Amino acid sequence: MSNNNMTISERLTRVAERANTLCNTVSSQISFINSALSEAEAQSSEFINNARAEQSHILLSSNQQMHLQDANTIKGFNTIGLESLEVTREATLHASNIVDHTGNGVGEDFKANVFNGYVNGYFDIVRLKWKRNMASHPARINDDWYRNYQQGALTTGCYFKLIAGSIGGEMSAYHNFANGWQLLGARQSASSISKAFTAPHSKLTLSRNTGEEGEALMCLFGTVSGFVNLEDKIWGLYPEFTKV
Repeated sequence: MSNNNMTISERLTRVAERANTLCNTVSSQISFINSALSEAEAQSSEFINNARAEQSHILLSSNQQMHLQDANTIKGFNTIGLESLEVTREATLHASNIVDHTGNGVGEDFKANVFNGYVNGYFDIVRLKWKRNMASHPARINDDWYRNYQQGALTTGCYFKLIAGSIGGEMSAYHNFANGWQLLGARQSASSISKAFTAPHSKLTLSRNTGEEGEALMCLFGTVSGFVNLEDKIWGLYPEFTKV
């Protein structure tokens, strides 16, 4: 029947039929799209979970155990911007044991307020006493940037207790423990596949002001591959490929 010979009622009926057919087609496509989205979400979740499970955090920086080289140097560390630096080994933690090298009770303080479990390995807690020089350039406790390898998805962390003075840099407190102890950390990655990785020059700086003096306790400073879940207070002694 020609559309020209249809009554208005017949034309409206034909339009309604076509609309119903279109709605049914759209509904079937929506169902197909939802099914495809659910499948893609499941695959994405599986990929993310597997990637997280397979990711190993490997230590990229030197001497996370923070062993001393001499009274002014932490082995493997390269400081910059300091007029003076005095380093004292306060305590060594290993297994369930504490060796107190100074009688100041720093190891007991750490175990009472930060971590009281079994230490798989051993590390030192060191006391830093410093004076920043008069240059405007930030004073870094570990000038990793000069090695030119700290780019990519990385996490830097340490346990830190500021006694006097001030600190700065990219690291911030992810958790505040009792008696002044903090878990400091900084994470970096590319924010999209079209952007380059960034590597902050100053992860932890000593003294915000030139000529300022300071004092702190610190342990387990290091940079590892990938993102570490610092929000859940996860930080420890990480495996490494080479020893210093």
